[in-house]
Amino acid sequence: MKIALIANLAGGVGRTSITHSLATAIAEYGKRAIAIDADPAATLTYFCGIENPRYSTRELFDGDQKLENILVKTSERFSLIPGASRLLYTDFSALKNLKAELSEFDFVLIDSPAGPNSLIAPLIEIADEVIIPVDGSIHSVRGALNLLDFIRRSPNKPLVRALENRVIAWDPELKANFSADFKLLEISIGNDNALGVAQLSTRSALSEAPHSQISSDFRELAYLLLEEVGAL
Repeated sequence: MKIALIANLAGGVGRTSITHSLATAIAEYGKRAIAIDADPAATLTYFCGIENPRYSTRELFDGDQKLENILVKTSERFSLIPGASRLLYTDFSALKNLKAELSEFDFVLIDSPAGPNSLIAPLIEIADEVIIPVDGSIHSVRGALNLLDFIRRSPNKPLVRALENRVIAWDPELKANFSADFKLLEISIGNDNALGVAQLSTRSALSEAPHSQISSDFRELAYLLLEEVGAL
């Protein structure tokens, strides 16, 4: 089992769509995937067709409910821990037991909020890897660098890699400087209108446009990540 935190302190870089699409792709390979919506805005939860869940990530992190009572099986065959605004009031009292609770899954993906906030540091503490989406803009690079400050202060030392997502043309000097601090995943995610269409239907691009290039990109990335943990 591996826990991957999808994070960047900049907004609009694709954290939620990456979490959703990767969870779907991993499930397509017949593996047990769970996505945790750790963003109080609960956008991933909405994209999965869920509103106002009875139990949410807060109850998971605080230990108020058993995992089996909180998780929801989505139509795309991955499990979801729904998000809700009350997550802002979590005290993370059950965090130390979380890895053991999630051990039945092959891969755990955590969607995180934008901006410096009280949720980021505890999420880094439970992650085996932090995947940082960047799109080639100075905005996304700045968010990645600010996140790196949190990671360096964490007692946990997760693997850190950047994922090029919907990339605009990089400034060569900016990319060279960025690559000095971050290892880039060898697979990138292209820009595809299929993603926006899928979000309107509360499904991932892999379900809405299974033969699109972006679906192929996510399947390739999922294969890589599963292969690395010996889940294939």
